[in-house]
Amino acid sequence: MDNATTFGLQADVYSSARPTYPEELLSWIADQAPRRNIAWDVGTGSGQAALMLADYFSKVHATDIDKEQIRRAPAHHNVDFAIAPAHISGLSKNSVDAITVATALHWFDHARFWQEVKRVARPDAIFCAWTYHRAETDEQIQNSLINPVAEVVEPYWSDGNRLSWRGYSKEELQMPFEVVAIPHFQCNLQWTPLQIAGFIRSWSAYQKACLNGHEEALATIEAAGLAKLEDNLWDFVLPLNLLAARIP
Repeated sequence: MDNATTFGLQADVYSSARPTYPEELLSWIADQAPRRNIAWDVGTGSGQAALMLADYFSKVHATDIDKEQIRRAPAHHNVDFAIAPAHISGLSKNSVDAITVATALHWFDHARFWQEVKRVARPDAIFCAWTYHRAETDEQIQNSLINPVAEVVEPYWSDGNRLSWRGYSKEELQMPFEVVAIPHFQCNLQWTPLQIAGFIRSWSAYQKACLNGHEEALATIEAAGLAKLEDNLWDFVLPLNLLAARIP
């Protein structure tokens, strides 16, 4: 899916602007795992989820197809970062207690990925994937920053992005495992307008729009929007669409 290839071009803004995830989500994943030896974080980007998993698992193997993203991931003593497509983990058969995918499952070759999950998973391993839903925030933020940018970048969202907005489902992703019920989680953030603008710039469609001649227009929108907003903390909520399964 073509927008996945833009993340290396925006690796700096991605690593600085993307939020971490609710601690309760990572704790829930660890509680579901048959053991806490090895977790595999797939499509890790610059390692936000992998670094949180490291608090719960003895070893985290974190893979991403993009070398620029991996290069910006902070070093951690029990996180092993590797450049690899989602369907080639580099892990041994029946070795993994938890498989996680944070805001990336919609980019994968799903048929090949599920085969790799089945191969590396320990019996009763937990699989959990999640992606952001539309941000919930103040109307001023929506009207000054989010909506004007969204209007420009709308043609540049890929099928993968639109799949993620619909919410991950077993049927659409052709997942061969039975779904496990999972609590609702969301990212509850307090961000300045500049942080929100950075998050918007990390969108794959934003980068693609820049590559197609809209860079100056988007910079103008951002500057005008920031000028209208008070430089304080604003509530910024990112609900998560989640999909979990037990690997037999």
